[in-house]
Amino acid sequence: MNGKIHISLKQGDGASGGGSNTFSWNMHRHLKKSNIRTTASLLSASAAIVIADKVNPYLLWLAKKKGCFIVHRLDEHFQEIESAGRRKRHNNIVRINRLADVTVFQSEFVRNNVLPNLKTRNWKIIINGADPTVFRDYQKERHYVGHVTNSVGDKKRLDLLEKTIIKYPDESFLLVGNHPKSSIDFSRYPNVKMTGPASKKEVANYYQMMKCLYFPSENDPCPNTAVEAVLSGVPVCYNSSGGTVEIVRNCGLPLDQFDSLLNSLQEFRGNCASRDDLHFDLVAQKYLDLIF
Repeated sequence: MNGKIHISLKQGDGASGGGSNTFSWNMHRHLKKSNIRTTASLLSASAAIVIADKVNPYLLWLAKKKGCFIVHRLDEHFQEIESAGRRKRHNNIVRINRLADVTVFQSEFVRNNVLPNLKTRNWKIIINGADPTVFRDYQKERHYVGHVTNSVGDKKRLDLLEKTIIKYPDESFLLVGNHPKSSIDFSRYPNVKMTGPASKKEVANYYQMMKCLYFPSENDPCPNTAVEAVLSGVPVCYNSSGGTVEIVRNCGLPLDQFDSLLNSLQEFRGNCASRDDLHFDLVAQKYLDLIF
C-alpha cells in the first residue's frame, strides 16, 4: 500500500489514561518508527483504524466510497440494560461497523458480548499491548500492593479495594490515579499512600515500587493497566469478570486467591518476564497484517 493510514484519534502526548488514547499514541509512534505515513484527513487515507465511535460516520462513508480499507477496533461491554448515553454510543458503533472491512475485538470477552449485535463475519481478536521500553522490569525490591485507575466509577469496584486494605493492615498500598475523587476516603487508612493522577512515565516508575497489582475492576474489556503491570514485572490479582484474565494468564490470580499470590510472587514475576506477546510492536504488526 502506497497510501497513508488514518487513526480516528489524535496522537496526543500519551500522558493521560484511557485505552483509546493510549492505543492511538502507541500506534502513531509505531507507524513513524516503521516509516509508514499517516494522515489526519480520513478522506486522504488508503486505510483507517477506526476506534469505537470516535469518527464522523459521513466522512467514513465517503472514505469507504473512495476505496479506504477500514479496520474497526472495539473495546466495549454491551449490556442488556444500559443508560441512554451508553445505548446511543453503542448504536453508533453498530452503524459505523457496517462500513468496516474487518473488526478487531480487544478480547474474547468483547467478542462474546458485542459480536451478536453486529453483522460482520470478518473479525479478529487482538489483545492490547504496551511499550516495553516504558514499562519494563528493573528487578528492584518492591514493597507495595498497587492500584492504578484514572476513573472512579462503580465498575472500578473501589469498594473491594477498600475491603482489602482493611483486611490486610500489615500490607502497604500504593494508589495511583484519581482516588481522591472517589466517594471513599482512602486517606484515612494508615497503610495507604496516594499519588494522585500521573503521566504514563510516572505510572511506569510507580510500577517499580509494586510487588503486585490489585485490580478489582469488573467487566473490564481489555485494560491497559494489566498489560503495563505485567510488562513491568508486576503480578496481577484480578476480577474474573471481564477480559482481564485473558491478559494476565499465568502472571497472576483471581481476587479470591490474593493470599496465594502474595505467597508466590517470585514465581509470578518470573512468568511476567516471558510475556513478549504484550509488546506493542508485535500487536501493531497484527493490525498492519490486516491492512497490507
